[in-house]
Amino acid sequence: MLDILAESMKLWRRGRYEYLTGSRFICKSPGFLIAVKMIGTAAATSTLTLHDGENSNEAKIVDLNALVKGTDWFNPPSPVPFNRGLYAELGITTSSATVIFIAVKE
Repeated sequence: MLDILAESMKLWRRGRYEYLTGSRFICKSPGFLIAVKMIGTAAATSTLTLHDGENSNEAKIVDLNALVKGTDWFNPPSPVPFNRGLYAELGITTSSATVIFIAVKE
């Protein structure tokens, strides 16, 4: 039991967050998605899509949509795994986003 706890603590220490104002590749290694908050500021619906990989052509993990000048959260009950890295694609009317994740390998 202590081994499981020790390994879990090692993972949680690798927890990171990224504040985004544009689309970009945010994690190069496999890991777990913990939470996402997106803020929209324009007169149209704002979007954010997270992909499992290096670009927007990779498999989607989550799509977020915020109505006019609103916010949207993704806070799953358990971490969501990604295997090939993490790419965030912000829509043109999206102001910013914060992505919280754990990188398994550095």
